[in-house]
Amino acid sequence: MSIFRLHLLCSKYIKTSSAILYNFETQSYNSLHIIHDRTFRVNSDKNISRTFSTSCCFYKEKETVEDKVTTISSKYAAFKENQEKKRIKRYNIGKDIDKKSNLPQVDVWTGITIKQLGVQMKRDTDDILEIMFGMNHLSKRIRNTNFRIEEMRDLTFILLKLGFRALFIAAPSKEKVEKVVDKDAKKRPPPLPNQLEPRPPVVTIMGHIDHGKTSLLDYLRKSRIVEGEHGGITQHIGAFTVKLETGQAVTFIDTPGHAAFTGMRSRGANITDIVILIIDSCEGILEQTKESLRMIRQAKAPFIVALNKIDKPDSDVDMVKEQLKEEGVLLEEHGGEVQCVPISAKQGTNVNKLVEEVLTLAEILELKCDKTGLAEGVVIESQVEKGFGRTATVLLQRGVLKPSNFIVGDKSMCKVRLLLDDRGNQLKQILPSQAAKVVGWKEQAPSAGSEILGVTNETRGKEVVQWRKNKEMQENAELQLETIEQKRKEHHEKYTNLRKVLAKRGLRKARFDNEFNPRLKESEDDSEDPKVSIIIKGDVDGSVEAILDCLETYTCPDVELDIVSFGVGEVSESDLVMAEKFDAIIYAFNTSVQPKVAKEAETKDVSIRQFNVIYHLTNDLKNVINDEMPEFEVEDITGKGTVLQEFIVTIDKKKVPVAGTKVIQGKISRNSMVRVERNGETIYDGPLLMLKHHKDEVDEVKNGQECGLKVDDVNINFNTGDSIICYTKRLQREKTSWDPGF
Repeated sequence: MSIFRLHLLCSKYIKTSSAILYNFETQSYNSLHIIHDRTFRVNSDKNISRTFSTSCCFYKEKETVEDKVTTISSKYAAFKENQEKKRIKRYNIGKDIDKKSNLPQVDVWTGITIKQLGVQMKRDTDDILEIMFGMNHLSKRIRNTNFRIEEMRDLTFILLKLGFRALFIAAPSKEKVEKVVDKDAKKRPPPLPNQLEPRPPVVTIMGHIDHGKTSLLDYLRKSRIVEGEHGGITQHIGAFTVKLETGQAVTFIDTPGHAAFTGMRSRGANITDIVILIIDSCEGILEQTKESLRMIRQAKAPFIVALNKIDKPDSDVDMVKEQLKEEGVLLEEHGGEVQCVPISAKQGTNVNKLVEEVLTLAEILELKCDKTGLAEGVVIESQVEKGFGRTATVLLQRGVLKPSNFIVGDKSMCKVRLLLDDRGNQLKQILPSQAAKVVGWKEQAPSAGSEILGVTNETRGKEVVQWRKNKEMQENAELQLETIEQKRKEHHEKYTNLRKVLAKRGLRKARFDNEFNPRLKESEDDSEDPKVSIIIKGDVDGSVEAILDCLETYTCPDVELDIVSFGVGEVSESDLVMAEKFDAIIYAFNTSVQPKVAKEAETKDVSIRQFNVIYHLTNDLKNVINDEMPEFEVEDITGKGTVLQEFIVTIDKKKVPVAGTKVIQGKISRNSMVRVERNGETIYDGPLLMLKHHKDEVDEVKNGQECGLKVDDVNINFNTGDSIICYTKRLQREKTSWDPGF
């Protein structure tokens, strides 16, 4: 032990002081620095001893090289010993469990995740990750704690490192899926036979456009529906309950015959008891007639054929009957079961006989219904009306529907405010086979063809609507899952390839804003292809559906057709905002535009085009698309001539060939292009440099006159009989190939 003598060098009141230690063994002085905890006065040796007890002293002795090596070695050994102690304490590894048989067992299985392994061992996942990052073949593949460890030897190694022994078991079964309670509204069980009562038949009138479907209803209702239809054609499904002279009631459904309204006709065939297929006895079976027949067969609905317009002189009933036979329709007179009644809807000829046939067929079918309990029915048509809001025409099929009742349809609920018949009269209730306009729908009107079900109260109705919305979202998410996974896979492959490229360049991290990994939002340019954007607004859901069906047939690749939005109701200010943003045209089909909206549209330079007939709308859209089609060059031939003789003339001391030509058609102009043809082959096609008549330069030479032509190629030699074709070029837009089918 070294013996030191302390020499203090300090002031009277000190916080720090300097001292010199004299080492008697080495006979050398060493510096000592004293930092006092508090200020005190140095008076005696007693105070000095207090200095050491109340101060922090730093002593540094001069070291040799051997002392430095010894110090470093001792520090490193102490560090390793300390690390080993920490490891033993952390992983509970000691001399008493060196053998594998003494290690605690943990149940594991192939494919276990890091998170599951941590739960099994009751250890933090960081401990597992620390081991796995030291395993080269696993470290690069780990993304998160959901990484699955597939190899048994990897699991065994990890557990041994953490002081456990692996006991492999079968993978546990997946967690039981929580039982989902179906909160949707359902139809009631079929009624008992003693609950059934007779009901009126529901009759749908189908056929080709302008064959007299609505005219027949006019006669039955003693109304003038056709005059109210735009273009003289039906563009909605109309439902009417008609009281016959016998006192019986029949609900008639009138469907459009236009090609665009296929969906409406299909709904009409599926909700009916009996179908009347009207055929013009002058024109016979046409396209929509065949389509109606196909729908009737698919719906397996009984039908009666009505041959209309027999009052016209060119009517040919026998011809139509033969056509029906060719289409596989066997009439009663030919040994079949289908009745055929020749009528005149406008004159009323045999209309009563047709009604009798309908009632007879209804009796044979024994139509019955349950008139008790909650309402069940189907939406024939839906719309947004001024003063009423969202409305839907409903055909009731079971139960009874009254104002203040609650019903649900599609993803919308309704507390019935009003029930209106086809003439606008309020009804106290409707029974099965009756149709009425229902007022009071919230959020949205149900789509045409939706099922209508009654519910007990508003709370139950909201529960059903929310359930249906959630179910739709879940189904959409499942449909998109496969697409999402594919996108993720593509992105991962792209990222992996990018990392490989960057690794070759010596970079470790993928960065944006370079030629290998640009930001997509900044690098994607707007498409230069022409595009027509439109917004569709219609009076009823069926009309919008028919227009969208037409637009689905659009296949022209040169111009993109973008349907920005569509809906039922009047053109609103929000439609104008959207049209302005997307530079879209608003098509208002059979719906009005308020003066305020029209004025705002003019201010914003938004085009609103109103139509009442569907093929007028599609024709206008085709013209808009044609205006965006690409241009191509068109040649207009203005004149033709024939070469009589070649002349060699000197111009600017150069000899050039000139064609002596006679104009045989039209005229040859100085500013036009010319094409020289010999034996069907073009030997020159380019500008005309000189045009002379006799010795004068002229701008044009007319039919029957002779002239001299000089072209922009001195190497051309003209022969007698060469053809001279004079033409001009202009740009012309192509026509769209889209054909909506009518």
